[in-house]
Amino acid sequence: MNEIHLPNVLHIEDNSDISLIVAKILSKIANITHVDNLDRARSKLAEGEYDLAILDLVLPDGSGLDLVDELKNRTPPMPVIIHSAHEVSDNIHNVDAVLSKMHMQHDILRNLVLKLTDQRNVVVS
Repeated sequence: MNEIHLPNVLHIEDNSDISLIVAKILSKIANITHVDNLDRARSKLAEGEYDLAILDLVLPDGSGLDLVDELKNRTPPMPVIIHSAHEVSDNIHNVDAVLSKMHMQHDILRNLVLKLTDQRNVVVS
């Protein structure tokens, strides 16, 4: 039987309730590493390989947008999902998707992660 490699997702979120919800939503399709600020995110990125980042905009040590260019300048460029409770302006560039925490739909997040990590053919039960 073929072993399925689950993608490594870096979730940068300072709200522990949101991080638990996202971890539960993605538990069967990804390995989630959660950090709660930009400094820890940069440390994790230096330590290991990640296939996708889910990024909050408002963090204790700055804006999540400060990390987007770093993620996109990696080889290969890392897909980025902005996951924010705040209204996100249309002029945010260089991200793959923007999702609202206020209207979080589990299936949309799950399918987006599957798509951006190229797992379209994975069956999730």
